[in-house]
Amino acid sequence: MGTETIIAATLTFMVWSYLLGDNPAFRAAEHLLVGTAAGYAAVVAWFNVVQPALRSAVTPQSTLLTVAPLVLCALLVARVRPAWSRWAGISLAFLIGVGSALAIGGALFGTLWSQVTATAGLSLNPADYNDAQSLPMSAVFWQNLAILIGTIGTFVYFAFHTQSRGLPGQLLGRFTRFWSGVGLWVITIALAALFANAAMARFTLLIGRVQWLLDVFGLSPRSVPPPP
Repeated sequence: MGTETIIAATLTFMVWSYLLGDNPAFRAAEHLLVGTAAGYAAVVAWFNVVQPALRSAVTPQSTLLTVAPLVLCALLVARVRPAWSRWAGISLAFLIGVGSALAIGGALFGTLWSQVTATAGLSLNPADYNDAQSLPMSAVFWQNLAILIGTIGTFVYFAFHTQSRGLPGQLLGRFTRFWSGVGLWVITIALAALFANAAMARFTLLIGRVQWLLDVFGLSPRSVPPPP
């Protein structure tokens, strides 16, 4: 048994000791994990981000696009003194603006618009499924119908409107309440599926780790020689 194996097994038991409650062994393993991850991230950021940016900024071919990121990073250091903190606001405003634009654009064009276009391309015409091989025509039809109903219900669930008077307002309210209920069920099922998938992934990691420990200490049934 090598030194790396002993360290890995010891850290595994230190993490699992949290099942008995918070204790110094678990805190030591937690701090070691956070420190190692932070050190690794710092090294990766230096060699893959900061160092190439510095090299490109000091070359004769450097432009405003290569120097501006370094200037913004330098302004962030100004937060160490309260009198200079307003200069760091320039970099923070740039980061928040770009981050918000990327988040909104990614959610709109990467998720919502893709879901709308994919749903709009679904066909509910039974004649289009005559050549279906993987699933029967009825199964494909009902699958597309479920996707269409779930997408509409989810979008309506997040629709907010003011209460209107008269018959049109009542009809709109009933329509919204019905499809919001459908969307709520769809969202609940989706979150339950995601939680189940995450739980299965964690159990898979746990089983793999237990099997590794059994193999290391020679307690696995696979490591026991067969009887003569």
